[in-house]
Amino acid sequence: MQGAIHSLESFGSVDGPGIRYIIFLYGCNMRCKYCHNVDTWDRSRCTQFMEPDELLDKAERYRSYWRQDGGITVSGGEALLQMDFLLELFKKAKERGINTCLDTSAQPFTREQPFFG
Repeated sequence: MQGAIHSLESFGSVDGPGIRYIIFLYGCNMRCKYCHNVDTWDRSRCTQFMEPDELLDKAERYRSYWRQDGGITVSGGEALLQMDFLLELFKKAKERGINTCLDTSAQPFTREQPFFG
């Protein structure tokens, strides 16, 4: 299963505890007026698709910076619009002992329309 990846940030310090590897996913239906990531809204613009293990391999290159408190944070867009990918990514991260955080509005916390599309 592949995720629609907008961008990756190797050294985030404000998206969870400690130093974080940030994974920005494509897709959001909210259209918040003061959104910081407007460029992540339109999933059809995605040109980078990645498997969970591929992402985690990239992230683990920076593990020495994380220390005890760091790990990965998934943001967007709205990460829950890629719920199946997110669940697989977090499950595999936990198997590797990687701390996980999710930056979400929790708005589409369902697979039903009109939230999930």
